[in-house]
Amino acid sequence: MGDDVSKLYDPRHIAEYFDSYGEREWDRLVSTAYDRVNFEMHVRVLARHVHAGDRVLEAGAGAGRFTIELARLGASLTVADISPEQVRLNEANTRAAGAADGVEAWAVADACDLSRYPAGSFDAAIGFGGLLSYALDRRDDALEELLRVTKPGGPVLLSVIALLGGYRLFLPAVLAMAAKGAAEALATLRVTGDQVTRDVEPGGHFCHMFRWTEFEAFLHDHRCEVAEARGANFASVQNATALEGVWESAPEQWKYLLDLEEDFTAEPGAIDSATHMIAVVRRD
Repeated sequence: MGDDVSKLYDPRHIAEYFDSYGEREWDRLVSTAYDRVNFEMHVRVLARHVHAGDRVLEAGAGAGRFTIELARLGASLTVADISPEQVRLNEANTRAAGAADGVEAWAVADACDLSRYPAGSFDAAIGFGGLLSYALDRRDDALEELLRVTKPGGPVLLSVIALLGGYRLFLPAVLAMAAKGAAEALATLRVTGDQVTRDVEPGGHFCHMFRWTEFEAFLHDHRCEVAEARGANFASVQNATALEGVWESAPEQWKYLLDLEEDFTAEPGAIDSATHMIAVVRRD
């Protein structure tokens, strides 16, 4: 992908992007109140569907936030990411947290080709953090690979970047970009969900952003039964300033907020407005 970006998946670009993103990936899920809610909603989904003793593939694992939680649940993990730097950070962070005993192996791997793992190798597979969004036109391959390596009937846990939630969160920036001449590129993004031009993302953060109707249809096209679907956050998204400090100093209020968000994010109207959408799917 150069300055004139296509919609085609470029694994080298994705690897280089996340190599350069580095430790910011570790910080990303704790930066604001809505990021912390995002993290906690994912963790609660993990706790409902991953059990002690499960062999789990965590693809697109990033810097290790979810790896540590999965190890604490008692899972036996194979950790994979396309970025060598994220794999290095994942191992370092997991070891620092005392959770490395839960990891069988760390690997640099592209989720669009998991042929190193035989079919049915894992009790569950994880593709959190927008893995399918970054696969762009190869997202069908990525989902099929996650399903293939999972035992029949086992859960595949996914999260993708949400289009409507992105516009909701970044509306001031969207209006500013439109005023500076990016209106056509933004209109294309709104229609297609493809964030693939430097007019919209000068830093090269190229991905596909889903509407829930599209994501649900995509999952059904792959013969998946959707066992759970929710947004990753809702009420907290536009209230980060008001919620500042609650996590650190008001644990009862924080728990109340998380319980509220868990209730609201399961509603169909809330899924699209989240920054990420979470789905747990199974295929016999």
